[in-house]
Amino acid sequence: MTNEMNATIRKPILRGRSGARELLLQVLYEADLAGKDPADLLDDRAAEVGLTPADIAFINVLYANLRATMDDIDRKIVLAAPKRPLEQLAAIDRALLRLAAAELLSGDTPVAVAIDEAVGLARRYGSDASARFVNGVLGSIHRAREDQPDSGSEPRNMTDG
Repeated sequence: MTNEMNATIRKPILRGRSGARELLLQVLYEADLAGKDPADLLDDRAAEVGLTPADIAFINVLYANLRATMDDIDRKIVLAAPKRPLEQLAAIDRALLRLAAAELLSGDTPVAVAIDEAVGLARRYGSDASARFVNGVLGSIHRAREDQPDSGSEPRNMTDG
C-alpha cells in the first residue's frame, strides 16, 4: 500500500455534529486510557479530521459542558446504573455515557437525537451489549431530569447564536 493510500485510510473525514461527537468520543476514550488531558488531544484531532469551524465550536462547547459538570454527570450515571460501578464500566462506554449525558443535560439537542447518536456510537465502538446499556442509562437520566427540574446549574448554549 502506498503512503498516500495509507494516509487516506488513517485520516477519516468526520462531518457535522455526528462527526464532532465521534471525535470527542475518541478523544475521551484515549484520554481515559492514556491518562492524558482531553483538551490537548481535542485540539490536535479536530485539526486532523477536517471538521468545519462550526463543528469545532460545537465540540468545544460540548466538551466545556462536560468538563464543568463531570461530577454531576458521573453521579447521574451511577444513579441510572447502580449495578454497574462507573470505574468498572468499559472505558468506551464510560466515555460515551459522559459525552451523551453532557449533551442530553445541556438541553440544546433534542433528547431523541442525543440518545440516538449515542446508541449509534455504542453500536459502532462498544461491545454487543453497549447500545442497549447506553440507551437504558440515558433514558433513565432523561426521565430523572424530567421528574426533577435542574437545580440551577446553567450549561452553556451549544448553538452558534
